[in-house]
Amino acid sequence: MRAVGVVLVVCYHLFPKVLPAGFFGVDVFFVISGFLITSLFVKELANTKRIHFIGFFVRRVQRLLPAVFFMVIVMLSLTLLTSPDLRVGLREQTAAVFGWVTNWFEIAGGQSYEEQFLPRLFVHTWTLSVEVQYYLVWGLAVFIIVACWGTSKKKLSSCRLWMSLIAIIFVALSYGWMQHIMVGVEDPSPAYYATTSRIFPLMIGSALGAMTGMRSPKRSPHVALSIAGLVVCVITICYMARKLSFSDPFTYKGGILIVSMLAAFSIWLVLALQPKKWFRDVKLLKIIGKRSYSIYLFHWPIYVLFKQIVTAGGGPFPWKITQPVYAGLSLLCTVGIAEISYRCFEQRLVAGKKRPKMTRRFAGCLAIACVALCCLSVLTIVTVPNRSHVEDDYMRQKTLVNIHGMNRYGDYLAGLTLSPVAVHGKTEQLPPAPSQKIVYENRESILPLTPSGAGWTNDGQWINVFGDSVTLGAADTLLQTLQTVFVDAQESRNMGAAIDLMHEWEAKGQLTNYIVLALFTNTQNFTQESTVQFLDAVPDGTRVIVVTPYGNDSMEFMAEWLRGLPAQYPYVIVADWNLAIRNRVELLAPDGMHMHSNDGKQLYANIIGKAIEKVSSKPAKG
Repeated sequence: MRAVGVVLVVCYHLFPKVLPAGFFGVDVFFVISGFLITSLFVKELANTKRIHFIGFFVRRVQRLLPAVFFMVIVMLSLTLLTSPDLRVGLREQTAAVFGWVTNWFEIAGGQSYEEQFLPRLFVHTWTLSVEVQYYLVWGLAVFIIVACWGTSKKKLSSCRLWMSLIAIIFVALSYGWMQHIMVGVEDPSPAYYATTSRIFPLMIGSALGAMTGMRSPKRSPHVALSIAGLVVCVITICYMARKLSFSDPFTYKGGILIVSMLAAFSIWLVLALQPKKWFRDVKLLKIIGKRSYSIYLFHWPIYVLFKQIVTAGGGPFPWKITQPVYAGLSLLCTVGIAEISYRCFEQRLVAGKKRPKMTRRFAGCLAIACVALCCLSVLTIVTVPNRSHVEDDYMRQKTLVNIHGMNRYGDYLAGLTLSPVAVHGKTEQLPPAPSQKIVYENRESILPLTPSGAGWTNDGQWINVFGDSVTLGAADTLLQTLQTVFVDAQESRNMGAAIDLMHEWEAKGQLTNYIVLALFTNTQNFTQESTVQFLDAVPDGTRVIVVTPYGNDSMEFMAEWLRGLPAQYPYVIVADWNLAIRNRVELLAPDGMHMHSNDGKQLYANIIGKAIEKVSSKPAKG
């Protein structure tokens, strides 16, 4: 079952198209953990007639901490090989890891679990935070139960009954809280991260552990039925991981609960098969299962590092490496380093009784390597930049947009110092002129930089641009290229804000007959519906340009859907940023989504300008 859990999670992160809801593997892990912890409590209670809460908690931290420490120092050291942008916020991330509060740190930061432009290196340790918090809550609850109901043999069954009942109450409260959080939200990340809403899979495992312990049930189904049931449970979990997704409402309104119940039932069936001498774990699954913890710890940060190295600006490789290739390479590296972690830290080869001479030599080499990694990690933490290149761009772009709105953009272009346009304590000017020869994937020429915005439309009209963070990053070049344009761009904005933006500009008397919609980077489950509502709501006489997004798989799906809009809405045309940039990723920032090069910004502006020119010859709405 551990192998099933880790395979689901790894496939979800490395090959998201295969299992869009592979994060269900986390819930399988949670159920297993809850079952094992509670079974150990039952065993300790039966053997010693008491629960040593502090000793239990110390043992759990000893189990988790060494491998986590090794993972952190290795990954911090390797970030020195990548863009400095990836190191932004690593101090806070590292503190959250060792404080076992990564899940709350992510909630406080407001970062979506899926829509992460520059993924946090240690975001996956949120599951360890939930587990450690569960150890505190459940361990204390069991300690109180034992203190209240006694520890005699006669009362042992009463203690187990109360443990089961309280675990079920926790399940109901936690699942109910998840439903409460999900009411009317756009991003389900808070419900996904919060201990209060995610502890119920652990408690389902706890209830099972309190009822059964490690023993085989007295009344168990026939062997054939047990094996068939186990296979059906695993297949059903995998099927749900294939058909659901992170943003699917059913994931939270039943999906996680169903997967958790199936995982608990699978454990019960394995217990029923336990007495059969011929029943053995499949060797490969046993190997994966034993190393599942180390595989889980390393697979995500290694994948993030590989992705940054090979995709951001092309990396050190002279050839293009596709996502399946670098995902496969990161998987191979994960397997290798997870084996080292498992043998050296999980099996505690370094500590313990007297070892053979070679083992002590190996331990010495390992200690030296760890000291070196610690030194590199300190260097990484000390040299962490305060902001990424994209964030620096945002500060400047916001000011440029404001200046343009005050009709002072010409003064700024002339070199006048306007306050506040300051980054790192000094006034910044527009970037140097970009290259003029920028082409589509099919080598179709793009319009060069235009001195006057009047050339983009047949009637010299002004243009509204409603954009998100990608548009904001290119605001300076949009203003310089199009000139007769109102740019309204903001980070983390999505299509849910489009109609309100239109009404705001209409109220100001500045809603034009040309609207550029660049609000698809933050794709949500409601994006298509919101787009249709916006297109139906725009006034007669309006022409709309939709800009296809580029980035992760959800954006690829959205880009394909947007390309079909002109067939339904004659007044809509597509500015295909997705098509233009997919083979020019060296023009993007290290997150593989935003722009940091002048050529990238110019390509973005020219694609929008080309679309405006085309749509101006099409009939308007009405």
